[in-house]
Amino acid sequence: MMTQLLSTLVIPELTLAYYQHMTRLFPIASLDLRDYDPALRFGQKAAVGSVCIELVLPASCQNNDCETRHAYYTFFQPLDGEQYGWLLQVHQLFCQQFSNALEYNRVTHMATKDTLTELGNRNGFDEALMRLIGRSQRHQQPFALLIMDLDNFKTVNDTRGHSEGDKVLINVAQLIRQSLRHEDEAFRFGGDEFCCLMDCQTSDQLAAAADRLQALVRDSAYLRNHAISCSLGGALYREGDDFITLFDRADQALYQAKHAGKNTYQAA
Repeated sequence: MMTQLLSTLVIPELTLAYYQHMTRLFPIASLDLRDYDPALRFGQKAAVGSVCIELVLPASCQNNDCETRHAYYTFFQPLDGEQYGWLLQVHQLFCQQFSNALEYNRVTHMATKDTLTELGNRNGFDEALMRLIGRSQRHQQPFALLIMDLDNFKTVNDTRGHSEGDKVLINVAQLIRQSLRHEDEAFRFGGDEFCCLMDCQTSDQLAAAADRLQALVRDSAYLRNHAISCSLGGALYREGDDFITLFDRADQALYQAKHAGKNTYQAA
């Protein structure tokens, strides 16, 4: 158990391993790290006569937020002096590994995010698509891939400069976030090409998602001023699809949309 505690950098798994280790050492009812994530709660609800102890956790300092956070331990009965000393020691050990896990998450986040648009990047897309394909193969849960390419973007870079081109990409990324639902994921695949992994089960649902996104781009006064529109290609996951076959079908649909006059959507 201690080996697992000192080796895992996945915060939910780390916290669960820590709680299980604590049940062997103390009369612990629950461990609550709600200051980080409401889902990080393990054990039973507090009962009459239980004792709660708050101990400080390491700060993550993400988004300039270095607010002090706590771990909330609930015990079935009060701890004696020796037990309290043990608690401080194992809590310190947990904090060291928890701090390592926070740093690992920060670095991983940076590795899978596009720094300009704050959408996922190519690495993040590859990981997410493989995860969804695996889920679909196991549980028969369909999804869809939507590829989006900006029309006339090269003209903006050539005539207005790359700084203005970057502003266009940031603006489009904001519109993509507005159009997606909670279950969907968006990525900047590269250049002016974006990919969306959609929780869609039918071609009609995918077409509606594409129409919603095109409407936001079309209604943007800023993008109209730059003559920016978007072409979209989409594909639903089919049984037997792998990364290449699904992506190629969506990419071919995008190619057809671009050569059908741009500012349109095609499905494969």
